Amino acid sequence: MPIQHLNDLPEDLVLAADIVIVGGGACGLTLARSLSGCGLKVVIVESGGQGEDADHAALDTVEMAEGCWQPAEFDLRDRYHRTLTTFWDGAAQPYGVRCRGMGGSTQAWAGKSAPFDAIDFAPRDWVPLSGWPLKAESLSPYIARASDLLNLGPPLYDAALWTYMGRRPPESGLTSGAFRSTFWQFARSRRTPTDIMRFGADFLAAPPPDVHVVAGATVTGLLSGGNGRVFTGLQAQSLTGRRLAVTAVTGVLAASAIENARLLLLSTDANPAGLGNDHDRVGRCLMDHPTATIARAYPDQVADMAARFGLFGFRKNRRTSVHMHGLALSEPYQREHRALNGAIFVTEERASDDPFSALRRLLRNRSESTLEDLATVAKSPVRLARGLAARMIERGHVPAPLGRLTVDLALRLFPNTVAQDYQVGKLPVKLSGLRFEATTEQPPLPDNRVTLSDNCDALGLRRARVSWTPGHAARANLLRIGVQLGTSLDAAGLKQPMPEGWVTEANPDAAVTIDLGHSMGTTRMAGNPAEGVVDSQCAVHGVAGLYATGGSVLPTSGHANPTLMMLALTLRLGDTLRQRHGRHLTEHKIHDDLQNTD
Repeated sequence: MPIQHLNDLPEDLVLAADIVIVGGGACGLTLARSLSGCGLKVVIVESGGQGEDADHAALDTVEMAEGCWQPAEFDLRDRYHRTLTTFWDGAAQPYGVRCRGMGGSTQAWAGKSAPFDAIDFAPRDWVPLSGWPLKAESLSPYIARASDLLNLGPPLYDAALWTYMGRRPPESGLTSGAFRSTFWQFARSRRTPTDIMRFGADFLAAPPPDVHVVAGATVTGLLSGGNGRVFTGLQAQSLTGRRLAVTAVTGVLAASAIENARLLLLSTDANPAGLGNDHDRVGRCLMDHPTATIARAYPDQVADMAARFGLFGFRKNRRTSVHMHGLALSEPYQREHRALNGAIFVTEERASDDPFSALRRLLRNRSESTLEDLATVAKSPVRLARGLAARMIERGHVPAPLGRLTVDLALRLFPNTVAQDYQVGKLPVKLSGLRFEATTEQPPLPDNRVTLSDNCDALGLRRARVSWTPGHAARANLLRIGVQLGTSLDAAGLKQPMPEGWVTEANPDAAVTIDLGHSMGTTRMAGNPAEGVVDSQCAVHGVAGLYATGGSVLPTSGHANPTLMMLALTLRLGDTLRQRHGRHLTEHKIHDDLQNTD
């Protein structure tokens, strides 16, 4: 069978492979599928099982350096991320959002996707270590392939999308100064029309027959020869102690920005500093997207602002796509003001009398006022009916073609409502207000880093220790965005929302700022080994046969959610590995496999 659990395999098994991939998340599964069919023996080693469970989730525990969070920030990120996944715990993961099991963190993500901007690739003298060792244009075909993989709509992420959708732009001059229109798309599942893309479920629905997946196998060390200059394989272990060794010509780390760095640092047989760490770059330059609320809509603004910055459904060529409109700092503004990249998006706030919140309290016996919650539920029969219908479609009680037709029609007619359902677990909530959230690029700062703790996990491996703060430049950029929002709305003749106190007081250190779980940069790409861990082909400097992919290789962070760029680089790596192994695969292979799951 192509998917087996380590505990079901013989003790001390040794597998031989051409390519071994560490991690069964979006990038690991995409790379494996891209290599399928070209005669290579590919093995994926995944720490978790087919889904999440508490024991494997405990392996994601990290330690955080003292003083990284204000108490309000720690509390906010706990509330912000906790609803995304069953087993995530802010105390166990005081930085990052990781999930073990097939699909990795796509078990928890919101599906929000966008490519990086041209300026993100460019050297900028006001952004340390900026400039990618490859041209942005070289990634264009891979971004297109990654977009298809994510089941995205038209590759338009700026104001041109309004024309394409046949809509009149609603910003009324708002983008004439510091800002430009920007869009995100949501990756929709091909299998479950009411859900976003889940890579594990898609892979398990049609696993490539020539890719061998070993689940429940946590990598405990990377093996090398030639004084650490040649990758030779890896060792793994299950939580019950069953051991596995994989020998391979090529190894690829696709286990997250935290885990990729941790595995290199743990592999000290040839170098006490860790494999590929000759220049002390492994784990450094950890980046995220620092995010803070900059303003809140007044009650009489909610409808207008939702119309300007809401979600839009669009159908063409038998495909319905979902787009979120926001504002991003324009390139001319960034260059003139030596600013970081950044963007604004709107978050809808749940009303206190939301019927599904009341129903959930009643069902879990957590209601503080049973009569009040019962009254709230009784007052919203239509909203409850819509939520129950979504559940019926998701769980297969409605024939798939009818369910897809229903969801596509709803996305066209009621895009804001249905897209909001995606983000709150398919249950249509009642809303009371809008928050304006600013998110910013973060410079690659060497002191933001992953190191090893002196404490160990259940397998006896040293845990990851994270030191990460937004930093002055990122906080200043959030303030800049907050001030510019008010200025731009005023110039456009629109009522300003209520700014947060820290914006009014021009005190960015007082902003309640969190990470978005977009961990990047710990094995960053650089042409010079003294400035990064991998080269322009994602090969680890100084270790033949070892590569890394995913967010860890991104040299800069931009403002966009990074998954689309991570997958584009992964597809490019797939082409590189086929060439280096002397194998060929038609570029339509992945697309054809995915269509077979429809």
